[in-house]
Amino acid sequence: MNFHKRNSYVLSMKKLTCMLVVATGAAFSAFAAEPDSPASDLATLKALITQQQQQIDQLRQTLQEQSQLLEVLAGREAQPVRSAEIASLAPILPSVTAAVASPGPQAPPNPTQAASDLAPRIDSLQKAIDSINANLRGFRFSGDFRYRFDLGLRSGNSFAGPLQNARARYRVRLNVDKDLAPGLSSHLQLSTGPYVTQTTNDQDFAGVAVKHPFSIAEAWIQYKKKNFTTRGGRMEEVFADNMRLLWDDDVRLNGFEARYKVGLSKTTSLEFRAGEYILTNPNTPIVAPGSPFLAAGYRVGQKLRDTTLLHPGFILRTQTGKWTYQLYGTYSWYRNADQIQLASTAAGPAVVINPAIGLMLSGPLTASGNAVTTPGGAMLAARHWEIPHGGLRIDYADFKIGNRPMPFWTDLQGSINAGTGSDRSAFMATANLGAINKFGDVRFVYQFARKEANSMISQLTDDDLGTGTGVNIRVNAVRFDVGLTRFLQWQNLLFIQDPIEGNRPGFFVTLPKGSNTTYRYLGQLAFTF
Repeated sequence: MNFHKRNSYVLSMKKLTCMLVVATGAAFSAFAAEPDSPASDLATLKALITQQQQQIDQLRQTLQEQSQLLEVLAGREAQPVRSAEIASLAPILPSVTAAVASPGPQAPPNPTQAASDLAPRIDSLQKAIDSINANLRGFRFSGDFRYRFDLGLRSGNSFAGPLQNARARYRVRLNVDKDLAPGLSSHLQLSTGPYVTQTTNDQDFAGVAVKHPFSIAEAWIQYKKKNFTTRGGRMEEVFADNMRLLWDDDVRLNGFEARYKVGLSKTTSLEFRAGEYILTNPNTPIVAPGSPFLAAGYRVGQKLRDTTLLHPGFILRTQTGKWTYQLYGTYSWYRNADQIQLASTAAGPAVVINPAIGLMLSGPLTASGNAVTTPGGAMLAARHWEIPHGGLRIDYADFKIGNRPMPFWTDLQGSINAGTGSDRSAFMATANLGAINKFGDVRFVYQFARKEANSMISQLTDDDLGTGTGVNIRVNAVRFDVGLTRFLQWQNLLFIQDPIEGNRPGFFVTLPKGSNTTYRYLGQLAFTF
């Protein structure tokens, strides 16, 4: 509400009333000062005074009614709104003000009817304020907070020691988006999480009272024109699907991606995607004597090249009635993958990680689990990493139980590392019923996954499905979510994990066959804002 205009209007009404009173008094005084005025003139003057008094009373009533309406509107506007938001409402409010305070030549408004007419405009104003809250000067803010109880249990034996870790954790993420030009946009995400662990943004309840880090998790610029999109920066992997097979949902990679979508018919489309990511930059021209890179199979005098990932593929989508189908296929090609494993050894971070981030990490990267040639070594048993991956997803969004929507979908996917001859396959089956959109909504998920030791890079795959190792595991997982409000969920996840293969010459894994079953429970409250 433009309060200056409102005050100006009220003052104008008061001034008009006073002018009429003064004019009437002056006229009467003038007539009284003339004793020779005829009786007919006196009668005319009395009639004029009576008429003006009626107009004054009418104006007073109108002023009172309009003031009440203005107070109603002002009360709605008195809700907490930042000063910057009030200033930004200037283009929106004048039309509402004019509708309330326009003194046209019409009958005095009925307050009840006027308030009824004003209600839709006030609702529109509130929506405009909400929009400005989320889009302040072109910046869009969003985020999420998650509190998690994390329990990991395993009894020990001669193959692996015990696991008993009960901890509280939290995650905070803040997103800032802004459109820079037609088709050009930018994105930034700040997140909690320890620097040494790339597969999580969770921060443990630990460290006495020391402040926890808050750092850049995502930062990219995107250009989109019709069916073509390209992006560069730090981002999700181009085929990330939050399904826990190839990628952990917290992993972000530095590089570039492109997407192009073709409409084949009204119900069918084909999308091509490709991502290229730069994972390391050793900044070492050649391997010197005593270099930690010797442990990863490099030779003295050999040129060091970056570790990179090239990941092209496609997604074919089609719809038949109420059923939607997605068929997808991808190909991941890693170059110099041993540097990732080297960063997971004691000597690796100094030459692989620290030059990039400018900090000295407290220890090696976590989530190692691939087979290596020596116990705790830096050379991967698989010498090449070329991974075809494909899957099929089927959705039925209109499924209901009673009157409650319960979207159903199932996803089947698998991969194989064509760069090696053994322990190279992975597959996952997922069934989902329900979705969380409001209070009382529920969701059920079941997953079965099998990831062999040479099937994918352990440091980049999911660390919840696999606890202590991302591969060489067979896992049954169940999930149950409940909507507490529109923005708040209670999520429950249980993972039951068993190792697949044991150690042998030239093949050593973090968690070998024979280790006892690992149980992982995650109970968490998550809300978005």
